[in-house]
Amino acid sequence: MSHSIALMQEKLLNTPAPHLYSKRKSSWIMQQVMIALVFPTIAAIYFFGWHVLVMVALGIGSSVAFEYLYQKWKGIDITISDYSAALTGMLIGLSLPVTAPWWSIIVGSAFAILIVKQLPGGIGRNAFNPAVAARVMLKVFFTPWITNWVTPQPDVVSTATPLQYIGNFSRAVPEHMGHGEFPGLWDLFLGIGLGGNVGETSKLAILLGLIYLVGRGIIGLKIPVIYVTAFAAIMSIYGNFSFTYMITHVLSGTLLFGAVYMATDYSSGALTPDGKKVFALGCAILTALIRIVFNFPGGVGIAILIMNGFAPLIDKHFASRIYGHKKRPAQEHS
Repeated sequence: MSHSIALMQEKLLNTPAPHLYSKRKSSWIMQQVMIALVFPTIAAIYFFGWHVLVMVALGIGSSVAFEYLYQKWKGIDITISDYSAALTGMLIGLSLPVTAPWWSIIVGSAFAILIVKQLPGGIGRNAFNPAVAARVMLKVFFTPWITNWVTPQPDVVSTATPLQYIGNFSRAVPEHMGHGEFPGLWDLFLGIGLGGNVGETSKLAILLGLIYLVGRGIIGLKIPVIYVTAFAAIMSIYGNFSFTYMITHVLSGTLLFGAVYMATDYSSGALTPDGKKVFALGCAILTALIRIVFNFPGGVGIAILIMNGFAPLIDKHFASRIYGHKKRPAQEHS
């Protein structure tokens, strides 16, 4: 009997808490998010053509390659099989217009993987969302090359995004909405005749992806719903309670894409229940301020990055009280 107990003790793993068992590995979670991204990818292909597949493939391939080469160079475990690098590359490929040069995707992947993800220690240790950081970096430093918006096929011509008409202190939509260059609400929802980043074109496709992620238990509705509804409330107040003005802002730009696929990132967002609410509300307020004051197309990304930086402080404030204590005891530093 004692011999059997000794054998069992040898098989015990002595590891730090928490001791949780789950079949949901990080690789499976990343795969599910990539599957959800298939919906906006298909919509992008429909509107902009098969070049979208090249963009996505280049983003995935370069991100995985940079992660492999870095880890090989550092002599650490190769983690490309967890699909986190592939997901980052897919998001980068979908975060640019169809006219973006191929090198901009590679530069974005290098920045996301090497600087934002790997230098802090890899997956789970990055304070900022790599894909969002790459998106903002590209738009700040390479705007002449990656903001050449065009309308979808068959007549590919340069155009402006709807945000360029309703930003910069504008409090109403153009009178010619639904005619000429400015699309109507139904076009904004479906993605018809819009210029912009390929992945954010069809809001219908993004919502289908949201339904899939929620149904698979990958994300909850808390962050996307609070983000979008709080933003909508702010824009409604600012726009003199005009429904058309408010919904035009909601359906324009990266708001829905960011709320579903970027603000819900596990590593860089808040983790506590109340912290998630504050995180989403902060994203909404910052996005609204950037939209009102500027017509800069990277407002959602900047808002999410700022809140990524505050996420640890938010979680520290809303961390649950330890049982037996009126408040969390101060952490002792040796």
